[in-house]
Amino acid sequence: MDALIMAGGKGTRLKIKNEHELTYKNNTNKNNDIEKPLLKINGKPMIDYIVEELLKSDIDKIYIAVSKNTPETELYLTKKYGSYNNIFIINTSGTDYIHDLNECIEYFSEPFMVLSCDIPTINSNTINKIINHYQYISKSSDIESLCVAIEKDRYIGNPTIVINNCIPAGINILSPKYGEQKEETYIIDEPLININTLEDKALVEKMLKTK
Repeated sequence: MDALIMAGGKGTRLKIKNEHELTYKNNTNKNNDIEKPLLKINGKPMIDYIVEELLKSDIDKIYIAVSKNTPETELYLTKKYGSYNNIFIINTSGTDYIHDLNECIEYFSEPFMVLSCDIPTINSNTINKIINHYQYISKSSDIESLCVAIEKDRYIGNPTIVINNCIPAGINILSPKYGEQKEETYIIDEPLININTLEDKALVEKMLKTK
């Protein structure tokens, strides 16, 4: 299975203007806003945590969707991962999440994992667990997609979306087709946190330091 990291959004919920947090020296962002994928968590760009764990998992190829909203992210990823033969950058329009995701579907011929760029607590064991669950249910049912979620009472961050008393974790497995798909929600116990606030950032940094 291949994976797609969505890293082209505007990141309007998390605005930080601090030149000391900028990751890439040749900054072309006129507003001096830090692009969310490059937000440093314990000194390391957030997106690196996700890429590193995907590289350790059963995922084959890693695609990263960037856009005009994240030019610094594209520069950083090209510099750091340009020599990898299993990491590819996709340029999308940056219109919105769904539109950008649809632009990426053509790169996949089989079900693929989609991850948001703001879950640095993800680990390779969890990734493999999600893959294995999807492969198991897809063999015995007509389920086409999987939405990974955490029970609201077990979520320790600041959620922005609550659906049926669950918090979407920003991880899905999708079939490479357009339109609605028959979906199953997969509840996991792992402490995944989407960084949407500075409070989330501080919490995640503390968690990662204690690993």
